[in-house]
Amino acid sequence: MKKVVVLASMIVLFSLIVSSALIHGSQPGSLRPTTIAIDHKNKSITFAGVVTAEKWQAYVHPVDKYAEKGFDPDHWHLIISGTQANPGVGRVPVFAAWATDVEVSEALATIGAKAETSHFSVKSYNERLTKDSPHPDYAPKGSPISVYITWNEKSGNEKTVEANEFMENSTGKKLEFVYVGKIHPSHCIACMYGCPGGKIANSSLSVRDYFNRDATWRVKSGILPPDGTPVLITMKIKD
Repeated sequence: MKKVVVLASMIVLFSLIVSSALIHGSQPGSLRPTTIAIDHKNKSITFAGVVTAEKWQAYVHPVDKYAEKGFDPDHWHLIISGTQANPGVGRVPVFAAWATDVEVSEALATIGAKAETSHFSVKSYNERLTKDSPHPDYAPKGSPISVYITWNEKSGNEKTVEANEFMENSTGKKLEFVYVGKIHPSHCIACMYGCPGGKIANSSLSVRDYFNRDATWRVKSGILPPDGTPVLITMKIKD
């Protein structure tokens, strides 16, 4: 992966300020989103973030309105905005990003990402948890997007992995992200199910798949660095 030097110092600064707050459950609401690097030639965008995968893996949703449905929407997020990542209220992603969902959506559109909205709408978002609605069955369509995570190992070497290298699903299905765009300001950047709240969402698994408890995600051990590690998140339109 191409290095994005302009973001390196930004990552270190924000990880020092924010990672401790995220890991211990407080919300860094005063932080402002930062720059997204846009690479038009390679049709990719890159922004800074921090690992919170251990917190995501260990999180158990409290008994609330979702319990009788067997529903745990707070285990959907691969990436959400760091200003909204708050384990204290269940906003637990695998990665917290220092860019907003809207900024990421607009940046992807700038490099040519296209959404297909024949099914996805504000109504599809509002009814995504309605069991008797057809909307949980809809799969997103749009430009296919690959997601890469880059960090510096203790040796000083740079390492990059693609999302399917460290996430696995009980069904054996892979993450197949597509561009959804700005349907709802949910703060979700990348959803691992077909939810219209994500600015990119997984087309291989619908919300209904999760409704039925048939498709659960886990982080593979021994691949990602510890929580609090600063990372670069790159989203690239597939050729």
